[in-house]
Amino acid sequence: MNLRKRFSGQYTLICMFAAFIIFTLIVGIIVQLQNIRDYKEEIYTLKYELNSTKTDIKNLKNDDSYNNNEELENLARNKLGMIKQNEIIYLEK
Repeated sequence: MNLRKRFSGQYTLICMFAAFIIFTLIVGIIVQLQNIRDYKEEIYTLKYELNSTKTDIKNLKNDDSYNNNEELENLARNKLGMIKQNEIIYLEK
């Protein structure tokens, strides 16, 4: 009987620790699943924007009013906010 009392406190402590670890793992998994859902929404939005921009570029290339590459470049820079590779942009506040 005395032996049972002596180990019951340790058993309770181990059970509480195990419950804490399981609770922490469950909360961590839920947070990660929410992050994955948010990232999927962001990927979907970015893909939509990319397709929209590609469509705009395709339509502009097919447009007869922009005949030379310089006009297309100016339009891409001003309307679409595009830049050349390795170009640095300075923004004014």
